[in-house]
Amino acid sequence: MLFATAEAVLAQFPLQVQGCPNASLMCVSSGPLPAQARDAVTASAERLGYGRENVAWVEVAPATAEEEPATAPPSAASGEGAAAPKKEPAAALPSAADAADAAPLTELQLRTIVEGLDPVALVVADAAAAALLAEAYRQPVFCDHPNRLSARSVAAFTNFAALLETPEGKQRAWSLLKELTLE
Repeated sequence: MLFATAEAVLAQFPLQVQGCPNASLMCVSSGPLPAQARDAVTASAERLGYGRENVAWVEVAPATAEEEPATAPPSAASGEGAAAPKKEPAAALPSAADAADAAPLTELQLRTIVEGLDPVALVVADAAAAALLAEAYRQPVFCDHPNRLSARSVAAFTNFAALLETPEGKQRAWSLLKELTLE
């Protein structure tokens, strides 16, 4: 039954959620993560026992069509879907459904996604995503500290991508990510 719920979440939020329906680790960010940050989360997932392929990616405010080429989807790294992005005719205007699909998530939608996919743990990549999770669960989410949300371990960061720019930052990020180790 949970698998059906996860499939429904993936189908309902295709622009905001990427990953497999049985993902055990979820990374929530306010927008597209740089490749270095995505790679770091994926490598950490493997090292912590979740597996490289068991990460769900949630973007609270997904990229618009103009922003998408800057960040490759996870399938592009493996060579799948690496074709040029779809180009629509210049005269085509987005439909109301397309605009709704690309709209930022509400706290209720984010909670629906987290509960529907039901990961074991969460990586929260930035303060904006942490704030929305705090609203969704009606409890504080402290950045740069380990947290718990509905019995899930949470590693929340003020700015995960920025931490990866220095060796000291990488050590601080890994220190927090280690709190998510499966035991």
